[in-house]
Amino acid sequence: MRFGAYLVFAALIATMRASAQSPQKSLKDHDCTGKPDIGYDRQIQGCSEAIGSGSYSGKELAAAYSNRGKAYASKGDLGHAMPDFDQAIALDAGSAVAFSRRGTAYLVEKDNDRAIADFDRVIGLDPADAVAYNNRALARNAKGDLDRAMIDLDKAIDLDPNYAIARRNRGLAYQAKGDADRALADYDAAIRLDPNYVRAYDSRGMLYSNKGDQDRAIADFDRAIKLDPTYANAYINRGSAYTNKEDFDHALADLDQAIRLDPASALAWFNRDVVHLVRQDYDRAIADCDSAIRLQPGFALAWNNRGFAYLKKSDYDRAIADFDEAIRINPEFSVAFNNRGSSFAHKKDYARAIADYSEALRFDPNYAEALFRRGIVKRLDGDKAGGDADVAAARKIDPNLAE
Repeated sequence: MRFGAYLVFAALIATMRASAQSPQKSLKDHDCTGKPDIGYDRQIQGCSEAIGSGSYSGKELAAAYSNRGKAYASKGDLGHAMPDFDQAIALDAGSAVAFSRRGTAYLVEKDNDRAIADFDRVIGLDPADAVAYNNRALARNAKGDLDRAMIDLDKAIDLDPNYAIARRNRGLAYQAKGDADRALADYDAAIRLDPNYVRAYDSRGMLYSNKGDQDRAIADFDRAIKLDPTYANAYINRGSAYTNKEDFDHALADLDQAIRLDPASALAWFNRDVVHLVRQDYDRAIADCDSAIRLQPGFALAWNNRGFAYLKKSDYDRAIADFDEAIRINPEFSVAFNNRGSSFAHKKDYARAIADYSEALRFDPNYAEALFRRGIVKRLDGDKAGGDADVAAARKIDPNLAE
């Protein structure tokens, strides 16, 4: 063998030995795991290194894209996450994990049809995936398909009886269907399975509050806040419970804290507006409704409440404009019709006032206040017999009506 050829051969052997001694890095070696044990910025960097290395293909490359997408999504960057999930699925159409992650991202984007399609694929690939059934239920519920959502939640719980999240979600579904007893049983089960489940305490507290048991509600909100002092929703709901107890100082303190924690919560601003209205602090009520409407322009209740504050300040034209918008958003909003009727009555536009009170009664035939006010306006408009009949009917519906 010539000396030069020997050197080439020796170099080849050395390279082979080096390769044997230095195997290709795994995705974990790149910190590209898709798990929360490693910071998401580091995972994005590590997954990008793995993808850019050219060393991975097929399912491994798909996993790198999927894991990077998960890291982006966890940072709230769905603009970068979605293309990664798409690429992962293109490389490995059998990856239930990639479909599940993309479906969850679609849920966040409120693209419920696409979310359902992805969870369908997950379930097709892995029929025992309880999380996919739970998440598909969330998408179906968001579309108003409560019955099919319940079927999915039942299946998730059948597959995993210890799945506390599915228990709480089924409780929410039962509550939406008006079955408070079953809802309470599911919330109790969720808390028993996970005694630190903040949202389960919050949901059970709301159920108690709706049942009129404000003390139990507050106890559950207290527990939620103790477990997570940054959970704004528990402050919002505890504030509402205090409002129902007419403990307005505690209510305001809670709602102030909720707004500090989550200034983008239209509900927090709206609930604080309610306290200001009860206290007849109409300027502050209007300011809070301004914030709620800016954050959620389709919030009919906020338009109504701001209109009511303007009504109490005798600014009838602004009040009517706000009630107009509340009714446009919700054409069956009986309270807004009643309030607009009162605004027209103050302007002595009795025909429009009577028409609005009549609309309020069309949607709520037992609305004693609207019936009483229509009676008064009929009297003012010269229809004493019709007015007397309305007032008598209102008294029959509600003998304790203050007016």
